[in-house]
Amino acid sequence: MSNATKITTAALSALISLSACKRDDATTAETTAATTTSTADSTRARSQATPIGNPAISSAVTPFDLQSVPITSTKLPAFPYVDRPAGTEGYHNEEQQFDQIYVIAGNELRSVEGRYQQRWFPLSVVKMSLLEAYRNYDSAFRALGAVRVDAVGPADPVFVARNGETKSILQRLRLPNLPADLPGDVPVYAQYLLRAPDRNIWLSFSLFDDGLNVSVTTLEEKPMQQRVSFIKADEMWNALGKDGHVALYINFDTDKAGIRPDGRLAVDEIAKLLDKNPSLNLTIEGHTDNVGDPAHNKTLSQQRADAVMGSLIATGIAKERLSTLGLGDTKPVAANNDDTGRAKNRRVELVKRT
Repeated sequence: MSNATKITTAALSALISLSACKRDDATTAETTAATTTSTADSTRARSQATPIGNPAISSAVTPFDLQSVPITSTKLPAFPYVDRPAGTEGYHNEEQQFDQIYVIAGNELRSVEGRYQQRWFPLSVVKMSLLEAYRNYDSAFRALGAVRVDAVGPADPVFVARNGETKSILQRLRLPNLPADLPGDVPVYAQYLLRAPDRNIWLSFSLFDDGLNVSVTTLEEKPMQQRVSFIKADEMWNALGKDGHVALYINFDTDKAGIRPDGRLAVDEIAKLLDKNPSLNLTIEGHTDNVGDPAHNKTLSQQRADAVMGSLIATGIAKERLSTLGLGDTKPVAANNDDTGRAKNRRVELVKRT
């Protein structure tokens, strides 16, 4: 991606450029002025650099108000909005047209969906200090109009107690681990929200492997484009006759049991299947991937199976013909080490009951 498409003004170029060379004193002064926006920001950065957290933080979750972040008036460059340092192109780059990640907004662990990219690189390759890397990205994000929105660190004890074990939280944030000790002005995790007139963009900076590696993620919120057609009633019948079960991919609300409108098309086909075959009884199994707490996943899978059964009963199917079972992540059909495998594991299965 050229600098012309990435940068709108010469000043923005100075903020977004992440070269391996040391900046001169004038550029350093400009970056320091752009990033030292308030005493509150500095205090928050220092508190998050230490994984001890603040026990005084309320255990109550305050839903984050998106409207508290102003809509940017800056002309935005193309996705992913900021460059990576020269010389790091060969390092980790994961991009999905649609995925789900979690962000920390206020003191809330919030799920977001859309186009996703994660890039990470070792600081040693670009000869940048932790502080220089953080201030470069902080300046670049703010130059676009983004606002830092995290009010609690991922290892804060109250936050962890509220959202499951630390390992589960890091998985949802797409972080492998947390550094132990860092300089006082460098956070281990910093989450920004960039509000455009037509979309929300989540940008994060984080450190791992004792601060030796930098991770930068971009999530541009947008709805999923349906690319897989749902199985029709006759196809379900054939699969049940051959294998005794059939996997369906029904779209639910993120981390909830609400069936989305496009997911109801598959439920309608299940109802047709049962109407055409009055002697058929089914167990509806819920399955998830292994991201997050196993107990939570099992509960969620049970709730989703129950939601499908409830929708079928609402169409007139007798309750006695149906049962449900939530299995969480205990029966994967693919490896959970990439998005493709995880997507296959997030499913509802119909099992023929004798």
